[in-house]
Amino acid sequence: MALERYFIEEGKIRSEIENFLRRELHRAGYSSMKIQKTPLAVRINIYVEKPQLVIGKKGKRISKLTKIIEEKYNLENLAIDVQRVENPTLDPNIVAKRIATALEKNMNRRKVVYKALRAIMNAGAKGAEIIISGKIVGKGGRARAEKYSQGYMKKAGDSVNLVRIGSTQAYLKAGIIGVTVKIVPPDTVFPDQINVKPKEEVEEEKGEVKEAKEEEEKSNEEESEKSEDAEKS
Repeated sequence: MALERYFIEEGKIRSEIENFLRRELHRAGYSSMKIQKTPLAVRINIYVEKPQLVIGKKGKRISKLTKIIEEKYNLENLAIDVQRVENPTLDPNIVAKRIATALEKNMNRRKVVYKALRAIMNAGAKGAEIIISGKIVGKGGRARAEKYSQGYMKKAGDSVNLVRIGSTQAYLKAGIIGVTVKIVPPDTVFPDQINVKPKEEVEEEKGEVKEAKEEEEKSNEEESEKSEDAEKS
């Protein structure tokens, strides 16, 4: 039970730190974080869209952030490493936050979602899906969910783990709206993926294989003739 309690407490602390960073760094385009614990120190890797807003002038903000987390969550020798998200348009957490911010500004949800889908697909994604759930219509309306998708998306099996998923909430007068974004990255290769080669390419490969076989047979014949001549002499 002691070991189980330890893992529960660890998970609780990770979740609390995640929520704290999400609140504090939302203007910096917060995406995610990873905690690495060693016997000597604790390292937190933070992934954001705008690292300069996390670091602050002369590193003042990140020093303050480090001190707050150390005291609040009882962590010793804490080191925070801030890394830039290479392509924010392919990061589901950042995209979800952008959509939520637009919804909070009372922008048309369909225009916002379709714009986000186009941006994701133009960035090279193989597929994308955006789900908006809650009291979408307005005050007094029933809660429901709307799903928008483009491209290829896995729904079941182990391949689902290759899909990046991010979610957040938009706080409107009518209530809380949930936003979930799923993205299939450009370099994803699914186990059941089949690539069909053009006929010209197949014919070219067949010709190369045929030439290689003919050369091999020719070299084998030459070697056999040489060995026969050697035996006769």
